[in-house]
Amino acid sequence: MQFFLWILLISFGTLSYSHAAEIDKKTLYDAERMRDPFTPLLSSAVHEVSGLLGVESIDDITVEGIVYDPKNGSVAIANGSVLKENEEIGNVKALKIEPRKVLFLVNGIEGYKSLYQEESENQQ
Repeated sequence: MQFFLWILLISFGTLSYSHAAEIDKKTLYDAERMRDPFTPLLSSAVHEVSGLLGVESIDDITVEGIVYDPKNGSVAIANGSVLKENEEIGNVKALKIEPRKVLFLVNGIEGYKSLYQEESENQQ
């Protein structure tokens, strides 16, 4: 009887080991040519500011993107630069970020600039 239990124990151990090796092969993650999912897409420490340094009027600003989040703070991308609400770069300050437009203050003059403004002007 003991001999039978030893054989049974050895056979189940072999089966479970081969099954575990098969699972490990399936769950391997090949990171070659892939982006690291744990690195942020946008870093708060890196801001490209060269696009807003030479701006003298609101007409010189192009709004390229808006991330609207009233709870945690909205972000706008203008002339390749990332601006949070009340953040100032050069002569440009983003006073208020709304879902489809941004209120800028440029050299003491306030004005709204819309997302997709160029497309709406071309359609008229």
